[in-house]
Amino acid sequence: MSSISDKLGQKYFDIEAARVDASPTEIIITNDEGSTYYIVNHDELTNELLQQGFKKVENEE
Repeated sequence: MSSISDKLGQKYFDIEAARVDASPTEIIITNDEGSTYYIVNHDELTNELLQQGFKKVENEE
């Protein structure tokens, strides 16, 4: 069983940097209203992460 930190991977402090690194099959999530961001695969955004307060960052494009 993997921990939440294993699922989250690298932490980003800038949404634009996360967008540059994210592939089209990945999504950007946050749990603190935009202070930090994480890139996860679509299938890694599980109920466990949602229950921990993580949510998908909506594209502003």
